[in-house]
Amino acid sequence: MLRRIAGHMIRRAERRIGVEFGYIHEIAKTDLGLLARYNRIFGFLDPNRHAPAAAYHAARLRGAIAADCGTCVEAEINLARHAGVDAALIDRLLAGEYAALPAELAAVAALADAVTARREDDPAARDTIRSAYGDAGLIEICLAMNGAALLPGVKRAMGHATTCDLALLRKTG
Repeated sequence: MLRRIAGHMIRRAERRIGVEFGYIHEIAKTDLGLLARYNRIFGFLDPNRHAPAAAYHAARLRGAIAADCGTCVEAEINLARHAGVDAALIDRLLAGEYAALPAELAAVAALADAVTARREDDPAARDTIRSAYGDAGLIEICLAMNGAALLPGVKRAMGHATTCDLALLRKTG
């Protein structure tokens, strides 16, 4: 009974986000305790309360891109759209074109790339983010970028990750 309820909830999330979650179905079929642990990961990603939606989703998009999982990036695109993030902004983030972005959003993308893709620090970007959104906004953005980069690793380890084709995703965006 609980597995059926879990399956229903996962399918509902798939419809809302617009991607399939085969790996979450696999977790639910294997062990509901493991599913509960997996679901706690999302607790530190959501909700978005301290940073503007554009900054929060910029961090998530760039984190997912760093992890190179196509369905994860597609999910992040859909979540950003649902949050009202401008399509042109999403496209610039997918393309890595930050020059046309407001300074604070370029800083979010730069810090996300430094931390999640290159495993480096970017103090100037962090300072810009802190000035724009405060300490709480900075922390929320840090959790968003790293959480979005973590989930594809779970998928990849379970054999469910897909290679990211940003050119294709930009065309569908």
